[in-house]
Amino acid sequence: MKSKLFALDIIWCVVAFFWIVVLSAQDKEWMIGSGDIKNICDLITLIENDDTRFIGMSFTLPVFFPAIYMLILKKKLHWFTWLVTLCITGFWLWQFFIRYQLCLW
Repeated sequence: MKSKLFALDIIWCVVAFFWIVVLSAQDKEWMIGSGDIKNICDLITLIENDDTRFIGMSFTLPVFFPAIYMLILKKKLHWFTWLVTLCITGFWLWQFFIRYQLCLW
């Protein structure tokens, strides 16, 4: 049973990371590295940006449903599931919030 849970956690982690990366991409990120735009902070300051992060956040919230299911219905989480949940949450926060807040400093 533990190997099945481990495999499901790995699959969940890979799918979640892919889904978060796809939905957190800015529509003009392809411009990074060309001209005066060296990083995401330059992109935000130089290009008029219509912020679509809320839409991406809304569509990526179901990524957390497996952890909520395990916590509420099963009443326990395996340590590896906690680790995967923590990694996915940290990556989600980085992609949608933290990397933009660092530009303000």
